[in-house]
Amino acid sequence: MKQLLILQFFVVSIMAQVTLDVKVLPRGADVYLDGKNIGSAPIKGHSVKPGVHEIKLDKNGYAPATHEIIVQDAKRLVADFVMNPMYTIKFRAKEKGYTFELNGEHSWSDEKIKLNLEAGAHRLRVYYLDELYDDQVIVADRNAEFIYTRFQPESGEN
Repeated sequence: MKQLLILQFFVVSIMAQVTLDVKVLPRGADVYLDGKNIGSAPIKGHSVKPGVHEIKLDKNGYAPATHEIIVQDAKRLVADFVMNPMYTIKFRAKEKGYTFELNGEHSWSDEKIKLNLEAGAHRLRVYYLDELYDDQVIVADRNAEFIYTRFQPESGEN
């Protein structure tokens, strides 16, 4: 009898399906479940087995996102996500000798560079000839350009 109950539990847990709905802001994001594209958000009525699953979200102009979900044995699971927008941020140095460092991870010394940054706060350090010139937190909330120059034009006044 005990073996029959274990077998029945095993069969039910394998056969159980949960209806998954995925809502994403913005609408139209591509949704991948365990590496397989299941469509564009919103997703309604996708069958999934209980357990741990990975959801990846992708949409042009937004930072790709990966989430782990744990699906319990239930009738329906609604998963809501919000994707973070990306902004084009340009950095320009009017003289040679600048080195830029972003979030303590990325560094460059190009005189012009264009980056796609995820919305939010980022730490920018600027060095001139290896000495700290500027240290600030920039907030990516729109497309922007940062221009660095050590020499200010003279006002022309005598």
